[in-house]
Amino acid sequence: MLMNKQEWFSIMFKRVFTIAVILFFSAFISFIAINGTTEIYGKSEVQNITYKLPDSWIANVSDKQFRLLELSLDDGSDFNVVLFANIQGTADQNIDRWINQFQIENSKIETIKDSLSSRNISTVELYGTYEVPNMVNRNAPKELRTNYGLLGGVIEFGNSIYFVKAVGKNNLIKENKSNFNEFIYSISLK
Repeated sequence: MLMNKQEWFSIMFKRVFTIAVILFFSAFISFIAINGTTEIYGKSEVQNITYKLPDSWIANVSDKQFRLLELSLDDGSDFNVVLFANIQGTADQNIDRWINQFQIENSKIETIKDSLSSRNISTVELYGTYEVPNMVNRNAPKELRTNYGLLGGVIEFGNSIYFVKAVGKNNLIKENKSNFNEFIYSISLK
């Protein structure tokens, strides 16, 4: 039986389309095998973790011991975030240390613990007067910053633990709370 040109064109189109689909998915699977899904989800990497940075934040890889990233707002406002890796102490010990860096006036301290399938996340939020830690000279007079707040997060994986501490003016802490939470919940192991 002979085919007319329209039937032949239809069969050839289906074959070419099928081959194109197979090639596309083969290339896509190869890309994911080589690069992972980080780029697809808009995530960045530092050491052995990935994270998604909020649009209004800037990240700089830190050269200081234990610090992975130092983050700030793109407009330079008084709001700073630090991502630490494997510093000493448990989640509760570090959260207590952060709380003790504040003189809290009529403010409640909000802590939340969240267990997810691959990690545990603990967070703290508080407001008051910040006693800036002086790691070089612990006997130096304390630098006090009033109307400050803190957002802290501890992300615990099986064998590693990460700490995220944001300090800044009260209004900036409140404005960036959802960005902070999105950031800490986006952190995952590579």
